[in-house]
Amino acid sequence: MTAAEPRYVVLGAGGLGCPALLGLRMAGATRVDIVDHDRVDASNLARQVLYDLGDVGARKAEVAARRLRAAGIDARAHVRRIPLDRPEALAALLDELGRDAIVLECTDAPALKFACNDALVAHGGRGVIGAALGLRGQAIAVQPGSACYRCVYEAPPPAELLPTCAQAGVLGPAVGSVGFFMATLAVALANGGADEAAGRLFVLELGSGIIRPLAGRPRPGCSCGRAHAPAACS
Repeated sequence: MTAAEPRYVVLGAGGLGCPALLGLRMAGATRVDIVDHDRVDASNLARQVLYDLGDVGARKAEVAARRLRAAGIDARAHVRRIPLDRPEALAALLDELGRDAIVLECTDAPALKFACNDALVAHGGRGVIGAALGLRGQAIAVQPGSACYRCVYEAPPPAELLPTCAQAGVLGPAVGSVGFFMATLAVALANGGADEAAGRLFVLELGSGIIRPLAGRPRPGCSCGRAHAPAACS
């Protein structure tokens, strides 16, 4: 293992996390931390493609790590059963791993996406935050000097305004497409090739096959400008 070998941290091993993990493996990633304390549920198997019926009830992170190890000779997949509903635990994890780790936020919790963004900004880290619902998805790559998630969305929307997965529907191929796209952005970040993409919100209109990149302009007063790029947010 060399010092330059990228380290990826996937938050959530569900509908987005499973394809993101597979995408990372296809890109040759061998250092992956899987952060999830949930268990495999039979109702989610259609979109959580790393698991099968025999895994129901098992810890997602442990099963996912086992599948990745089986898929690659030198895969080093590490399990971290950290409660993802605790922002302070996430901040402590990023502090432990350092700014060289590439984080992929793959949960379905809007509040955690903002917590991940804030932790990345505070630590000068790099990461990808994504979401999918129905036939639409989105992803944004964040790195020091770029616009961040809060530049696009200042705060989580009220819970009553958010449609649930049951209301809007979750299509397996849709979340799979977004998860793979997130992995692509993460690999680009790790290899220094995401400067043009970082800070732009990519909206994936999966029903029509259109990807719309929205200009990543830092929002005046945003914490990402105060922390790492004061000139960009002035």
